[in-house]
Amino acid sequence: MKRVLKVFISFAVASAGVSNGVLAQSKASIKILNQFQAHNLTGESLIQVHYSPTSTNFITAASDGRVKVWAEPRKLTAEFSHNPPAMLFNGRLETDNKTLVTAAYNGVATRWSTLGTSPQNYGPHLSGVTDVEILPGNDGVITTSDDGSIRFWTIDGRLVKRIERQGVARNLALAKQRKLVAVTQDMGNVTIVSTTGAMLQAFKTNQGRLNDVIFSPDEKLVITTGFDGSIKIWALGDLKLSPKLQTTIQASQTGWINGLALNQAGVLASVSDDGRVRLWTLSGKELATLALSDKHLLSCSFSPDGKKLLVATQNGTISELEVNP
Repeated sequence: MKRVLKVFISFAVASAGVSNGVLAQSKASIKILNQFQAHNLTGESLIQVHYSPTSTNFITAASDGRVKVWAEPRKLTAEFSHNPPAMLFNGRLETDNKTLVTAAYNGVATRWSTLGTSPQNYGPHLSGVTDVEILPGNDGVITTSDDGSIRFWTIDGRLVKRIERQGVARNLALAKQRKLVAVTQDMGNVTIVSTTGAMLQAFKTNQGRLNDVIFSPDEKLVITTGFDGSIKIWALGDLKLSPKLQTTIQASQTGWINGLALNQAGVLASVSDDGRVRLWTLSGKELATLALSDKHLLSCSFSPDGKKLLVATQNGTISELEVNP
């Protein structure tokens, strides 16, 4: 039986409007549906959670070296790890719900399959791999690394392009329709490249080390967050011009923002070191907040229908939240 906690937080803002063609909601609510221990983590641990783009299946990837595939909370369907184990920085579950990729501290990214086929490695890198994505159409793989590089690989593991950037290349986001990739550096910069490996532009966010970057569903906005507790929303139009800063949200006064997620309705979720989940409009109005944990919250992910939000806590707990509207 699923554990349902009677916690319901709602917060209303004074007005509603329309921003970027998305209705700016006047209120929202967060309710805890389920919580379970996905990984047993202690200390300064890492954990990421990601829904599949096409289903309610999801993965968790953690510093214990394990990536796990879940059909629903507590229903584990597959688990993978390196031998010897290597701390995982990130992972993604692909649209077929059978293929997943991981980024590991041992300098290798890996493509795994729940069908039992042999894993495919991408590397080695000069340092840990921080993020990884399979490119649209299964045309290859992109990785980022502590060594500052952005690397493009064939699907069978051959390196075809390497872009060098200053600082750690930490997180990446993929805009499939525009064939763009946004990559963060720990110096507070974002690099925009094409999915074929062309260097397009770079811009400064002035947010310190960046912890996450995402595109809006229509791929017209880039959203960044980092150590300074702010969220910045950038309009990415003509790629010959620098993105225009559209909105700045001071999302946390007491802790870093570690993860972002945005649903099709334009509700933006943030999770932070202060243990709080917050919902925002794209114009920067706070819709709801939930004090979820006394531990750091490290990542979050919306379900494809945008009604559920998964949140990963530093101790390995995953919370399934219901978001309304």
